[in-house]
Amino acid sequence: MHHPLFRLLSPLFSGTLVYLLILLINNNIGQLQETFLGQELYVCIGLAYLIQEYARLSLLWFERWSQPRNFVLKLVLHLISSVVIGIGLVSVAMYLYFTYVLGYTPNSRELFIFNSIFSLITLIYLVLYLSHQFLYKVNTDLITREIMAKEEIEADFRRFKKGINPELLFESLESLLVLMKKDTNRAERLSDHFSNVYRYVLAKKKRELVSFSEELNILNELLQLLAYLPFRKITLGKVGVSKTWVVPGSILTAVERIVRSTIVSVETDLTIDILEESDRILIQYVPEEVLRGGFHTEQLSDIAGNYQFYTDRAVQIVTKDSYKIVEIPKLKLDESSHY
Repeated sequence: MHHPLFRLLSPLFSGTLVYLLILLINNNIGQLQETFLGQELYVCIGLAYLIQEYARLSLLWFERWSQPRNFVLKLVLHLISSVVIGIGLVSVAMYLYFTYVLGYTPNSRELFIFNSIFSLITLIYLVLYLSHQFLYKVNTDLITREIMAKEEIEADFRRFKKGINPELLFESLESLLVLMKKDTNRAERLSDHFSNVYRYVLAKKKRELVSFSEELNILNELLQLLAYLPFRKITLGKVGVSKTWVVPGSILTAVERIVRSTIVSVETDLTIDILEESDRILIQYVPEEVLRGGFHTEQLSDIAGNYQFYTDRAVQIVTKDSYKIVEIPKLKLDESSHY
C-alpha cells in the first residue's frame, strides 16, 4: 500500500466506484451515457486520493505510536479515529466544492451519502492492510519455526558428530585391528583406553560442567590412546591447575587438535603443559605445525560457542615467546546453580 504505483492507481478505481454508487443511489444511472467523464467523477477521484493518503499516513503514525500497549484497544482506536477524521475531511472538501464551485451548500443527505461511502472505503483500506500484516506475521512465524527446527536438527547432527569424533573412532579401530594380529595384550590395553575415552565422551552429553580433575583423568586416557596412533609421542608436562570447572570435552578437544596440527615425528616428543592464571587455563606447547594448515582460534569455535553460555571471556590461541597457548576461561560453580 506504500508502493507509489498502488498509491497512484488505486484511487482511480475506488473514486470511479464511489461515483457509480452515488449515481445508483440517486437513480441517475442514466447519466452514464451522457456525462460519465464529468466533473463529479473527478471530484470523487480527488476525494479518494485524499482519503487513501490520509489512511496510509495514519497507518504509519499508529505503527510508530507505542500507546496504548493493548493491541485490541489500539486497533479500535485506530479504526474509530481514522473514520472520524475521514468524515471530517470529506465534509470539509464537499462543503468547499459545493460552496465555491456549485454555488450552494450541501444538504445533510448528500453529506451522509459521501461520508458513508468514503468511511466504508477507509475501513476496507485499513482492514486489508491489517489482515495482510496478520497474515505476514503468521507466515513469518511459521517460517521462523521451520528455520529454527532446521538449525536445531543441524546442531544436533554437529553435536552427534563431535561426540562420536569419527576420525578418532576409525583410527582407533584400525589400530586395534592391526594390534589384534600382532600383540593381543597391547590390543586389550588400547581397547581399555578407547572405551574409557568414549564412555566419557558419550556420557558428557547429560552434564553441562565437570571438574577439571575429572577431565584431566580422561585426558591421560586420551594421550595413552593417541600413543597407539600414528602421531608424535605426547607427554603431559607440568600441570598446575587448581580446582575449577570446565565444559566437558573442551580440554580433550583442544589437546587432540594440537596433536593433529603437529608434524608427525618419531624423533621428537610433543610436550603439553597445562597451567593457570587468575581466570584462565593455559594449554601451552612448542609448535611444529604441519604445512597444510596450522592451529588457529577459528578452529576452536565449537568450544567458544559452549563457553559463551557461562562467561564473556574468549577462548583463543595466542603466541608467546616460543610457545603457542590455548586460553580457556576458568569457571566457578555457585551453590545455587544447577548443571
